[in-house]
Amino acid sequence: MKLHIVGGFLGSGKTTAITNASKLLMRQGSKVAVVTNDQGKYLVDSSFMVANHIPSAEVTNGCFCCNFNSLSSKIELLEREIKPETIFAESVGSCTDLVATVLKPLKLLKKELFNELTFSVFTDCRLFSDYLHGKKLPFSNDISYIFSKQIEEADLLVINKIDLMPEADFDELRNLVAVQFSKKKVILQNSLDDQNIQNWLDILSKLPDPHCISLSIDYQTYGKGEADLAWLDEEINIHTEDQSAWNQAIKLIDHLIAEIKQNRVNIGHLKFMLKGEGFDEKISFTTIADENWKRHFPVRNVDNLRMMVNARIETTPEEARRLVRNSVFAISGNGVLVTESKEDAFQPGFPNPTHRIENE
Repeated sequence: MKLHIVGGFLGSGKTTAITNASKLLMRQGSKVAVVTNDQGKYLVDSSFMVANHIPSAEVTNGCFCCNFNSLSSKIELLEREIKPETIFAESVGSCTDLVATVLKPLKLLKKELFNELTFSVFTDCRLFSDYLHGKKLPFSNDISYIFSKQIEEADLLVINKIDLMPEADFDELRNLVAVQFSKKKVILQNSLDDQNIQNWLDILSKLPDPHCISLSIDYQTYGKGEADLAWLDEEINIHTEDQSAWNQAIKLIDHLIAEIKQNRVNIGHLKFMLKGEGFDEKISFTTIADENWKRHFPVRNVDNLRMMVNARIETTPEEARRLVRNSVFAISGNGVLVTESKEDAFQPGFPNPTHRIENE
């Protein structure tokens, strides 16, 4: 079995790439499964895998490194029940130090689970370009530290979302990468393009064993970076009598984005899963907002809609709750009934890996 560990910062496009790679492999007759991961327990990404008919399991309430036994047991479960030829394991976007805490322990303790092990790190080309130019990223210094460490430990660095980069900036990015990362395997990718996805899969199939060089990392800074982010998970049900539930959901999202901007809160990743009769639609936002996002989604005429919310934003849990509740209140009334459930808002705990293997 091939086991592909996929890391990278919040909103870098990991889930899109894994979903499209899984669908491509399944069309080619291959069995595939995915392990999703998050600090929370109500995951949009897991629901997205189900909507795309991709066998999956999830590791919740912490990253892979702090839940290594859960990760290995979920891989074993999928291998036993699905017998996949390939498993993608997507690490939560606020996590780093995966070589020392996940790859090395897998190779040492669970090598019977896989024949091939790879490690890809995804990064949004626009944030990565700012990073290469030495610009301050739109996050605290401690969060930016996590971003830089993810780049540093990448075995295969996937510079993603190149379709969103202006043509004029693309050649400069390519040149900067060639100069600054000449010793690292790097690909530039549009994960919405099947040829790009096939290229990633082809490269994964030819990668040598991971170098497995453990990071030199300051866990105090790492832990502060994680604590700078609030995690909010919630389910919101919208009922209307005039089939406008979809429009009300879009109004809620619009209001929440406006509240976040007004309060100068940085978005790590803001994800919604809108579910109704005959549709499952995922809507995502990162710190680099798409001002015309609504054009990507058709209007649905439905009375009832269920919305899952996963917010990872640079604020406090209390403030995250307030922003969401203000947006819920903004659409409530006048024939619109909104109920909230499964709400959980918190800051991630200090990273405490199950195993950490240093360099020899």
